[in-house]
Amino acid sequence: MARNRDDKRETQGHIPFPDQPGPDRGGLGREPHEHQRDRDPQTRYNLSDSALQTLADIGTFRSLKLDDLATYRHAQDRAQANAEVRNLVRQGLLRVRTMHPSKAVYAALTRDGHSLLNLRRPAGTRQVYYAQFIKPRELRHDAAIYRLYQEVSARIARGGGRVSRIVLDFELKKSINTRLAKLKSLPEPQQENQRQKIAADHGLTVVDGKIPLPDLRIEYETAEREQTKVDVELATSDYHRHSLTAKARAGFSIYAMKEDIGPLRRAIADPELTKEIYSL
Repeated sequence: MARNRDDKRETQGHIPFPDQPGPDRGGLGREPHEHQRDRDPQTRYNLSDSALQTLADIGTFRSLKLDDLATYRHAQDRAQANAEVRNLVRQGLLRVRTMHPSKAVYAALTRDGHSLLNLRRPAGTRQVYYAQFIKPRELRHDAAIYRLYQEVSARIARGGGRVSRIVLDFELKKSINTRLAKLKSLPEPQQENQRQKIAADHGLTVVDGKIPLPDLRIEYETAEREQTKVDVELATSDYHRHSLTAKARAGFSIYAMKEDIGPLRRAIADPELTKEIYSL
């Protein structure tokens, strides 16, 4: 999937989560002493509830833009958000990266941050957490999934629903591709039947012989206590008509950032298709 790109130069630099006891000293925090590193990872760090929630948000969406963290986690209080992030970076739980020429700053979990989240995972949860920056050129798109989630989850909440799990395309792709790889030795008719079954097992559909994957799946409980989901795609101005058509035929809700709406509509040149795109 083609996505908008920033230059690769870099400068190092609300998902429910259980309570963490103990106060947070705030600001930059303190570098853990060597003997602290040998302690239980669950008690080694000096973390507030807010800091743990920030780790959970970042881990759920792989990477987040710091501006979005300030907006959604700290009511647009940039100073508070920056202090919290510096504290987490100092304790070795987050890594930040500044992309040029946009100068946008992004955050991702370190392996230690990822391990801490998994250790504190509530019993029975199926939420997957991610660590490390993967593809710098795709940071803008991937980090915007968090903004997309905020928009869609707000609609769910207004209808009386409650989000129970967030699934990214990475998770779906891994599960589906593992099963598809086992079909290569089968005759084509059997491959097609199995492909349909694999898609159905994942709540998806086959379009032109392939299984389109959404950028984001939100599983939630409705006001009537029914379990359901919504599959969402974040389109950019680089999308081709065929790709967008396949996503629409798969039943995904399609969004685009405001700055991409105009170029996207001009590129697709299909009013019936582009009128279904929501502005983010």
